Amino acid sequence: MTIRKIKKSRKARGKNSTHGSGKRNRGAGNRGGRGRAGLGKRAGHRKLKFLLEGTKLGVHGFTSVKQKHHFHPNSINLGWIDKSIDNLINAKLAEKTAEGIKIDVKKIGYTKLLGGGRVNNKLLLTVLYATESAVRKVEEAGGKVTLG
Repeated sequence: MTIRKIKKSRKARGKNSTHGSGKRNRGAGNRGGRGRAGLGKRAGHRKLKFLLEGTKLGVHGFTSVKQKHHFHPNSINLGWIDKSIDNLINAKLAEKTAEGIKIDVKKIGYTKLLGGGRVNNKLLLTVLYATESAVRKVEEAGGKVTLG
């Protein structure tokens, strides 16, 4: 078939130009697929975290030194200890002596004694921290609070 009209040359139009490599480097297979296809299968997949929408990498914000080293004690009310004496004695976390009921609050898993509730028994408590009202209530009932 003879060519009656020669088309205008439209070389290197758009992004599909091969820059001289022609048949070898053409098509989606050579470019790793279309769009985001195959991202998880390719090498260096750990880099994909930044592609996840709505996520930020790295550490953000500020933590003050005061917050970092602030101690939050586990606190317990006196009323709970007084109500639970029978259970504590059965679990061998409390000991009944002639002086009173001896309880190491640290063994129960608490570090601070609060003054909430009523004390009806003579308690000998050992605890790291205690409020003034807690110490006063225990001493009024004839007991003693040992700190440390």
